[in-house]
Amino acid sequence: MTANYASTLRNIFQAIAPHSSESDVEKKIIAPLLQILGYSHTDWEPQAIVGKSKLDFLVLPPSSAIPYAPYLVIEAKAPNKNIAHNVWQINTYMRQTSAILGLLTNGYQFRLLYNYNQKPTVLLDYSQKQFIENFQSFDKILCKQTCLQVYQELYQNEQQLRFKFINSISQLFPNEENLKLFAKDNNFANESKKDFPSATKLEKASLITESKEERQGMIITVFNNKGGVGKTTTTINLAAALNKLGKRVLLVDIDAQANLTTGLGIEPFEDVEKQGKKDISHLLTEPRTSLENVVIHKKWDDVELDIVPSHIRLSYMEAELIMTPDIDRVLAKKLKKYRDQYDYILIDPPPSFGKANTISLMASSAVLIPTQLAPYPIRALEYVMKRAIAVDESKDEPLPILGIAVSMYNRAATKVALSMTQQIFDVISKNPQSKNVDLFPQDTWIPNLTIISSTPNKGYPICFAEFDNELSSKDKETAQDAFNCYMKLAKHLISVTNKKE
Repeated sequence: MTANYASTLRNIFQAIAPHSSESDVEKKIIAPLLQILGYSHTDWEPQAIVGKSKLDFLVLPPSSAIPYAPYLVIEAKAPNKNIAHNVWQINTYMRQTSAILGLLTNGYQFRLLYNYNQKPTVLLDYSQKQFIENFQSFDKILCKQTCLQVYQELYQNEQQLRFKFINSISQLFPNEENLKLFAKDNNFANESKKDFPSATKLEKASLITESKEERQGMIITVFNNKGGVGKTTTTINLAAALNKLGKRVLLVDIDAQANLTTGLGIEPFEDVEKQGKKDISHLLTEPRTSLENVVIHKKWDDVELDIVPSHIRLSYMEAELIMTPDIDRVLAKKLKKYRDQYDYILIDPPPSFGKANTISLMASSAVLIPTQLAPYPIRALEYVMKRAIAVDESKDEPLPILGIAVSMYNRAATKVALSMTQQIFDVISKNPQSKNVDLFPQDTWIPNLTIISSTPNKGYPICFAEFDNELSSKDKETAQDAFNCYMKLAKHLISVTNKKE
């Protein structure tokens, strides 16, 4: 980037301060930026009506060959707003307008998204300094010249398709005089041909992760005998975050309360029993029932999860489970042959030390312990770790504790958090066998937000809240905030599990 551009951008950014308004960002940052990118005032529509909302900037040059979806939509926020909480909003605008690119900014943070098959995907997330340093690249992507080139190629592609279509019609009706007129345009196809990427090539683009050598998925029991610590909610949203990161995830509900099952929109009676389907109880007690007989596939926009549902009948099967030969290893054996189909298998057992818990731990290759920063849950950690260590000693393969994940965290109670954190370290240090257990970093802690506890009643992971028309914009912003934390938790879990392999 030329020093002149850098100087110009710095001058533009000096026009706002942390206390500036959203309107200041629109007028003093975005409008001048669009002009630097080569657009004139006639190339964008401010406060464009999209659905029932107003989009800050819709960029669609009238000089384009044919009116297509907007090349770029821009959503501005005040500098004191964290744009990570408003990704749902730019996602919605991009889906509604079918825009190719989206830019979300508060003047200090810049997030660029690409609309891949109506699934907005974050390409770049830059600070103001990084934006200035990389403006040459931004200019190539966002400038009017690139926009018009894209439209021109779309136009030529469409013309080719229209010619092929009318040519096919002409062949079906060779005697129609009106259709013979199109035969004169035979040279058009050759003149307008371009080397456009095929659908297959697009699927191999950088937006799609490269296929990796098949490996055995990690089976993790999300384990705590203390109820009310957010265990099931953590399991559901962690699974969704892992899938967002490209991981194939299976969820196993082995809790008779079936909270995970219902939290993902599966009603045990209506969707399982009444439909003649099988659940976890059949998988555990029927030798010929395999995983594929019980798995239910669910999809929420770009999140896809496989679920083994549970049922209330599991609550009165303790005696039957105890009497079943080698029951402790049944789930392990049935999951083993499917481990290469998943990157992560997350098991949600009941908050107890019963038989179902033993079955879960025996089937697992690791344990994740969720907890709350409160006295009773922290006291329970000692017993939870002892239980995991005891099962580890009876297994053929190791059962490491991946770490302690914090949920229901009160962001305002910093002194309490510091005190409770120290108590966790004290509990860990009591047992020499648990000395290597880590408390997950604070940026992975899940905040105590009402939206987190309410979404399971709606039957979807919290990332899907942006599509819930019953929620207010504030609720969607809060849901985005929460899911950002689950994404950080998922990334940390991936890092930890990669080290364990």
